[in-house]
Amino acid sequence: MGNGLLRRFATIRWKLTGAFLAVSVLLALTMIVIFVAGVVYILNAPLIPLAIGQSAHDLAAFVSEDLAKGGDPNQLIDTLKRLSNPALAQPPDKQNPSSVEVQIAAPAKGDEVMLTLLDPQGLVITTTHPLRYTAGVNLAAVEPRPADVLVARALQGVTDTAQLTAWNTPEHQPIAVAPIFGPNGEVVGAVYLRLVNFPALGLLLANLTPFLASFIVPWLLVSGGLGMIYSWVVGRGFARRIARLTEASIDLADGDLSRRIEDPSGDELGQLGRQFNAMADQLSASLRSLRLLADRNAQLAEQTAQLTAVEERNRLARDLHDSVSQELFSLTMLAAAARRTLDGRPDLTAARLVEIEESARRALEETRSLIFALRPAALDGRGLTPALRDLVAALRERQGLSSDLRVTGERRLPLDYEQALYRIVQEALANVARHSGVRSAVVLLRYEDDHVALEVRDGGRGFDLSAARNPRSIGLHSMAERAEALGGNLALRSAPGAGTTIAVVIPLLRDGPKESDATVKDELAPIPFK
Repeated sequence: MGNGLLRRFATIRWKLTGAFLAVSVLLALTMIVIFVAGVVYILNAPLIPLAIGQSAHDLAAFVSEDLAKGGDPNQLIDTLKRLSNPALAQPPDKQNPSSVEVQIAAPAKGDEVMLTLLDPQGLVITTTHPLRYTAGVNLAAVEPRPADVLVARALQGVTDTAQLTAWNTPEHQPIAVAPIFGPNGEVVGAVYLRLVNFPALGLLLANLTPFLASFIVPWLLVSGGLGMIYSWVVGRGFARRIARLTEASIDLADGDLSRRIEDPSGDELGQLGRQFNAMADQLSASLRSLRLLADRNAQLAEQTAQLTAVEERNRLARDLHDSVSQELFSLTMLAAAARRTLDGRPDLTAARLVEIEESARRALEETRSLIFALRPAALDGRGLTPALRDLVAALRERQGLSSDLRVTGERRLPLDYEQALYRIVQEALANVARHSGVRSAVVLLRYEDDHVALEVRDGGRGFDLSAARNPRSIGLHSMAERAEALGGNLALRSAPGAGTTIAVVIPLLRDGPKESDATVKDELAPIPFK
């Protein structure tokens, strides 16, 4: 049950839903963080104190003008109370020069704004909060910091609003001070302004929590609903298209190359479907080519087998003609001669019978040699060296050819290597027995790390390499072809009266002989076979 649910929620549709919900939650949280950060910035930025400072500056100008007309500072408190209430502040009367526009940059009512008039020593003259700050009190000593610094600057004649405003500590309320100048430009006092009930940062954030909660829940519900609808509409289409691709891929893996994807859309899934179709077409074409190639290879293998059989029959025919056929012809002639002398010359007939017996024995040996040549020596699984020893022993017994077999570094080779080397030695020794005029030969077989070297030599009559050869004699060509089929080469040294040497070098690496192989070839075969 649990695995089924996991597989279901792991689909593209649910992944899209989860992604949309995650984006919605992150967006809501980001907006909340930005909103809270904006509130924190505003509550700590100098914008509000600067606005309060501008209001203090306007009040100081009004008080300075009123004092210049001989007004009583003690009567200014009513005017300050009226000016501290924005609801009572009226636009300036252009006909009455005594009126002035005063705007306090904060929503305040009643006692929420404290206005205080100070004398040149920083003592309270009058204030909107007389119960807390009586006349003659040093305001800088009772107000939170940095009120003392701002009051000192104002009484020194500083008029820069940025230097006369700040957030006090620890109440975190905006305060501002503005100097009051007399008719002669001297500082005659200062106006101190503070927003008394300005909301604290912690209290404001605590009041924002219910609002934020009421904002997040509806946002998540709406986002979740939109995500479900979006995933059902869009994700369903994606899931179906991906399912078609998956089914087609499974069919292709099972060998069905006829499956194609019909998706004309231009997005990534559509491009993937077209790439799948192109791959399937290419695989189909490659499969057809492989089938044609396999059929062609089968035909070539059959033709090669037929040609090999024809070549082997031709060779056997030549061998039979050159050996057994000649011996049988001699038997026929001797038998006829013996029959004619049977009555008149029995002694001559007996001599003919001895010749017939000898000729029949030679024919039998040649027949056995041909039968032995038909048997692949490497099929018995004993290896090349034991097979060559058997070959040498058989030739010594049947044809009287004594061969000295020398092997160094003996080890097993692949079957095709051993068969090729065996056939080369067999053909070379057959040539020695037939054409050299001697009954001895030397066979050298040397195994190296990356190649195998073979040399068959005799001390017979030899022959001229440049002389024309009998086109029906294919023994040397057959040996050369066997060596070249394995990437090696065959070389021949011979001269009249100097014997004959056949040298073969076959690399043991399928990717071709190394540089050391070429050196060995040059040493063993100074006269290349043509």
